[in-house]
Amino acid sequence: MTPIKFPEANATFNPPPDMKGLCESVTAYCGHVEGGTNDGAKICVTAWRPTLQEIEAMRRGQPIFVSFIGGLPPHFVTTDFQQSIHPA
Repeated sequence: MTPIKFPEANATFNPPPDMKGLCESVTAYCGHVEGGTNDGAKICVTAWRPTLQEIEAMRRGQPIFVSFIGGLPPHFVTTDFQQSIHPA
């Protein structure tokens, strides 16, 4: 999958100095959860576009793997931006 720019994005995260050339910059929306049990909590949302091969793998029931270097923050995966800022 490739990170993509999206209309709601208001920040860019660049690779740390020791990882330049190993990963790319990622645009994100940084704001706050709106409603639900985490109302007001800080939130960061990124958008990723799957390749046709990845779409076909998902259609066959393959899982989506999400990696975090340096730890595992709470996360939520969806295809809808409004749902991304309103996680239950």
